[in-house]
Amino acid sequence: MSSRRFMVALRLAVSPTLAAAALALLAVPAQAETPIAAYAATPGNVQAGGHPDVEIYFEVENRVLQHSQSACNCEDVKDATVHFPAGFIGNPHATPQCTVAQFSANECPIDSQVGIVNIFATNGVSFNSALYNLIPPPDVAGLLGFKIYFLGTPQFTILSARTGSDYGLDATAVSIYHGSFPLQTYQEDIWGVPADPIHDRLRLNPAQNPQGKGETAYNDTLCNASGAESSITDPNTIVRPCIQPIPPAASHSPPTPFLQDPTNCDSGRSSTFEVLSYDGGVTHAADVWPQMTGCSQLAFNPSLYAQPTTAETDSASGIEVNLNVPQELSPTIPSPTELRGAEVTLPEGFSINPNAADGKTACSDAAANFGTTQAANCPEFSKVGSLTIDSSALPGPLPGFVYLGEPLPGNRYRIFLVADGFATHIKLAGTVTPDPKTGQLKISFDELPQSPLTAFNLHIFGSERGLLATPTRCGTYPVTSTFTPWDSSLGPETSTQYFTLTSGPYGAPCPGEHRPFEPHFQAGSANHTPGGHAPFSLELIRPDGDQNLTGLTVNTPPGFSATLAGIPYCSDAALAHAATGYSGLAELENPSCPVASQIGTAVTGSGAGTHPLYVPGKVYLAGPYKGAPLSLAVVTPAVSGPYDLGNVVVRVALHIDPTDAHITAVSDPLPYILEGIPLRLRSVRINLDRPNFAINPTNCDPFTVNASLTGDQGAVASLSEHFQVANCASLSFAPKLALSFTGGTKRAQNPAIHALLTAKPGEADIASTAVTLPPTELVDNAHLRDPCTRVQFAQGSTPGERCPSGSRIGFARAVTPLLEKPLEGPVYLRSAPENKSGLPDVVAALNGQIDIALAGRLDTVHGGLRTTFETVPDAPVTKFTLTLDGGPKGLLENSQNLCKSSKRVVEKIGGQNGMRADQNPVLQTPCGLRHKRHLSRTRVVR
Repeated sequence: MSSRRFMVALRLAVSPTLAAAALALLAVPAQAETPIAAYAATPGNVQAGGHPDVEIYFEVENRVLQHSQSACNCEDVKDATVHFPAGFIGNPHATPQCTVAQFSANECPIDSQVGIVNIFATNGVSFNSALYNLIPPPDVAGLLGFKIYFLGTPQFTILSARTGSDYGLDATAVSIYHGSFPLQTYQEDIWGVPADPIHDRLRLNPAQNPQGKGETAYNDTLCNASGAESSITDPNTIVRPCIQPIPPAASHSPPTPFLQDPTNCDSGRSSTFEVLSYDGGVTHAADVWPQMTGCSQLAFNPSLYAQPTTAETDSASGIEVNLNVPQELSPTIPSPTELRGAEVTLPEGFSINPNAADGKTACSDAAANFGTTQAANCPEFSKVGSLTIDSSALPGPLPGFVYLGEPLPGNRYRIFLVADGFATHIKLAGTVTPDPKTGQLKISFDELPQSPLTAFNLHIFGSERGLLATPTRCGTYPVTSTFTPWDSSLGPETSTQYFTLTSGPYGAPCPGEHRPFEPHFQAGSANHTPGGHAPFSLELIRPDGDQNLTGLTVNTPPGFSATLAGIPYCSDAALAHAATGYSGLAELENPSCPVASQIGTAVTGSGAGTHPLYVPGKVYLAGPYKGAPLSLAVVTPAVSGPYDLGNVVVRVALHIDPTDAHITAVSDPLPYILEGIPLRLRSVRINLDRPNFAINPTNCDPFTVNASLTGDQGAVASLSEHFQVANCASLSFAPKLALSFTGGTKRAQNPAIHALLTAKPGEADIASTAVTLPPTELVDNAHLRDPCTRVQFAQGSTPGERCPSGSRIGFARAVTPLLEKPLEGPVYLRSAPENKSGLPDVVAALNGQIDIALAGRLDTVHGGLRTTFETVPDAPVTKFTLTLDGGPKGLLENSQNLCKSSKRVVEKIGGQNGMRADQNPVLQTPCGLRHKRHLSRTRVVR
């Protein structure tokens, strides 16, 4: 027998399309060793995108049933599958379909015939039959059928797509006739354009076939050598059919293409044939598919239109995408090449919205059933959009949805397109790539299956949790698309279309060149108890449409302080670990900073729209930073839905004013973009809520918490919030100050001075002190020659560090429950302010965890030298000692012998709550004279 070929051409069209065509395979009982003797599959022509007739042919080894064998040979073929090469397309909807009921009654319309089948048996019996395009059941993509008429046996082929790989056609003949009629060869012809008149002579004509035997141009009745009808057991049966020509029958359908060759001219294609025997054995065969030619004749003219779901700036948005790929369905013109890849570049400023994934999950590859023919099973909470897919090979659009894909290393932002219908399950993975510096988005789908896609309509949900956010200014914006064809001889096509934003958020007028900057600020303590521990919080809010927040400086009122004793710092190394290479989920499970260093919590809100993404973080106490003695570190794990973007670490330098100890907190630049997502920071809330940490002032005067905020276009907003505690008069105030001299007591000698100030915890803090010495004490002008200038005093890392040694006149120490160690340091003579003349100041440079410069002004009153500390920080100090040197560096000179009589000191001590604890104690000296009684003459003034 000559080598004849049989082919079927139907394929489930790719992404997004289904192409079904016709394969009817009737395989034969197979011998175990070599069941398939020959297999071939070839199109009638090799014009790329053409519509050829095709043939498929296979032959099995001859098997003769022995008398001792039963009718069942379990090596016979049960199922036979042809795997067609990707790119070979069929359109089952181009030809009318026959119902199964019509098929059973031999009443299929003539227009539903798509080819013929010729079968030759091992005993010389042969027959032919019409191949019909049948209406499949709901769970089957396509169905073809023919009949073995003399046995009354229908044979069916199920069509399915390789949705787990290249979306090529798999055509499987199922439950193949299994009896005593072993077949040897099988040939099938499928028509590229079934309605073409060239096929009329092979078309079944029911009017000429009243017996309904399924006759075509070749009658399937078996004949003997003399031409008479014969039975299958007649030894005179010959291999040829009876020749009984039937008049041609014309199709009533238009000549629409039923098959299509691949639309690229790449080499290396093949079709494969797979046989499953009744005993479970599997054998394979393959045939090289010819290389296509004429790719230069193919067209490629896709276009894409995209626009946001809102015309408002700086707003949550979805996006509408309409892709059109024109497909020519002419029986004489090659079809255009299919779309292989698409990349869409959105304009800068149209970015991922940070709140898009809030409450979302991701669809894993396993749930999407990639690599299988099963439908995707993505979680409902991973759904972010809807879509429809149209194809010339489909009877209607395929509906589907868009899901967030599970992030992969190096491919974090993935989207899955899933569409189902007509027993077809489309699953495509795309990549969204944001520019790490600007957030500009590129959306790409690579290596799309070869399919006659005609329209693709995608809708990403908008509303207040839209996946995207619009640019911040009105105007016209370009969307650029680049399309790559499957025909490699054609270059990529690029198109640009535009959309326009016409208003600000919520219908407000379009912002000008500089957007507004009107943030809101709130700050305060949780209660108003003076001197008590109370959580302190502040909150910043930026409305949609405003400039983005880039910086923050906060000034606390005098007297706002905190207990730092016992709190370790979070180290720079720990913070660097959190900021680089440590995942947000890991930070949540195992924080980088010690738990003991946490002093509060933080919540940041990000994203456009009325429902920002709120992400919790922690506030830690950290050490010196950018010239400040202390800092805060706000560590926020950037975890939202399925996305882990690491951690955002923002340091806040805490500058302590050396005069009144108020705090100026200066943040690092606030982050603008993270892993390609512009944060569109909407709010920042800091809560210093560690128990027994933040402390209220003991001064009930009205104060303010001041904030200076900067925007990304240079705007500065200065805001303030009223701050005031209450009931300060309820605090007691009874500090004690003792003053004594040592050293020389005689006239013209220079005594040393010792002061001891004590106070009880829980009292109002000291606001000021003034100590007036007896008139017997004068300033020794000879020792005032080398005071420290105010400029010198302010230089260096700590106050007074750059002062000349000659200006140092003593030492001071302050003990406070707020700090682990006392503050202590030298006492200097510092020149008076430029606008004042007279004696220099006496300044105690108290250094330690923080630095305080306690300045005392020297003057005379009623003949006595007075030292006035006009500004004392509103902080609890339980013990303060000050020693001024005597002798050669002594500030004082006795004008008479101190031992001749006792002298008193005038002490005026004011409390932060307005109370006074004035005293008039006796000046203690090293004289031998001891008074039996010393009157303190202390009075407390309320």
